[in-house]
Amino acid sequence: MGGNASNKKEMDIIFKSFDYDKSGMIDRLEIAKYMKINYPKFPLQVVDLFIMLADKDGNGEIDKKEFADFYKVVQASVATEMDLINIVYTATSVSEGSENITNTRMVKVLKCFGIIVTKEQLKYKTFNKFQFLKEVEQFFE
Repeated sequence: MGGNASNKKEMDIIFKSFDYDKSGMIDRLEIAKYMKINYPKFPLQVVDLFIMLADKDGNGEIDKKEFADFYKVVQASVATEMDLINIVYTATSVSEGSENITNTRMVKVLKCFGIIVTKEQLKYKTFNKFQFLKEVEQFFE
């Protein structure tokens, strides 16, 4: 249990580093600011995607629990040296609760990259990892 207390303390510190206005919630501007300062080459359109995936209650902000759950997924992906596209897939599949991504979720993912499509325009009803990566990778070139 001591490890959990330590992990909680670490998570609180990380959360506070994003929570610039100390509101106890993280919004889009706070994530964008953090990423711009710490990861200047990070594509900012991915911020909207991360919020969509992490924001379980749909209020447009990320609370501490949502942040902790999502951070673990991203951290695990980074620890295995996955590239950004794979991190996007991993985060999306965890949020979707499946290795297959529905076309409804794919429409939302693409919208975060400024691509507006309907699910009827997509090639598949569900996207496996290969199909997902192929569809999204064109926006990271």
